[in-house]
Amino acid sequence: MATGWIPPTDVELDLYEAKSREDWDAYKRILLAADTFTYALREEVDECGGEASMLVFKAPDGGRCFVVHTRGQMPDRSEKLVLCEIDLPPVSEEDEVDEAGRIPGLLVNPGCPEEAFFPGYRGQDADWQTLVDEVPGRGHDDDALITKYSGPLQGPLAHGLACGTHLAVHNQVLWNDLGDVCGDYRRDVAALRDSWGVEDRDRWLEQLTYLLEGRNSPPLPEFVLMVRREIARRRPGAHTDVPLWRRVTAADLQDRGGDEETITEAMALIGQIVRYESRFRADGILPADGYVTSALGYDFGRAVNFARWGLGARFTDLPEAEKAVIRAGELCQEHYASWEEFSAGYILGRALRFDEESFGHMYSSALSPHRILTGDPAGPWRTIPFRPGPGSGAN
Repeated sequence: MATGWIPPTDVELDLYEAKSREDWDAYKRILLAADTFTYALREEVDECGGEASMLVFKAPDGGRCFVVHTRGQMPDRSEKLVLCEIDLPPVSEEDEVDEAGRIPGLLVNPGCPEEAFFPGYRGQDADWQTLVDEVPGRGHDDDALITKYSGPLQGPLAHGLACGTHLAVHNQVLWNDLGDVCGDYRRDVAALRDSWGVEDRDRWLEQLTYLLEGRNSPPLPEFVLMVRREIARRRPGAHTDVPLWRRVTAADLQDRGGDEETITEAMALIGQIVRYESRFRADGILPADGYVTSALGYDFGRAVNFARWGLGARFTDLPEAEKAVIRAGELCQEHYASWEEFSAGYILGRALRFDEESFGHMYSSALSPHRILTGDPAGPWRTIPFRPGPGSGAN
């Protein structure tokens, strides 16, 4: 192996090992099973509604080539060039032969130990297609924890990024990196536009502020949870007294000028929370005597990913995104005592917002990452202390 080289992910390590054996069919199979990306002109992508042709670069043999990158070897960000996900083998109109009669080649991860060049890939279409048919499905419906071994693994930035891992695991993207790590400029732009109504920096910054202040989600769930926290603080064990919880909540709302409709909604919400927590205990999200202390983790966890999407969509820069991620981690530490507590709060916030007690996709897509993250001894929730300090441990 190259001296001092840390393979970013298992994909790049497997490519390097196949290259070392000169097993090029194995190399191609690994590449075909991986997520791959190429450069495109940002201006062209924006003007063409997400469509753009692959750029042509000078090849190692002096001809021309297309360049692809695996997820762990994303190049430095550029304002003019953006990364777009592509399927291999690439298809492009730029297949004319050059003056020497050469068809454009394919260059993989240039400048890296696992770099490989395939000259005249258009002449190998049949070979590539045979290998495509041999590669099993990518399993994009299966959640996966993907760690960048050369990325941050400890410290405030790693902790903040670990607070965004529910979505990172579900979307199968690197959890511990910033940059174009979510992978596709077009997808980041579309997600912000379609799901958040964000089409420019000002709107992105506004929504990020709402998330970090816990104001993106409705306020009533956090209010009723706050009432129960206060009950538990005053009388240890009283958090199990649901009738008391309802009475105190109704009285507090009346004192604050709440109308009957709001009080009725709060009573129904308490019932919802109790039922969700019962399911959480059955599914291993909460211990037998556990309860959710706050649902703000949903906003804070999304803030991490929102910062990353904004970075990919070119609405922010690296220092600002990093600052937001670290702040989200600090907020999680202020509201929770462990990764498990944070996760329960995140899942409850997501479920109350979107699941409507159906226990459908919006629930299962958070439950599966929770199980992966709490069960993987090498994962961030088992290697990064939730709170810093002597004896804090990896909660």
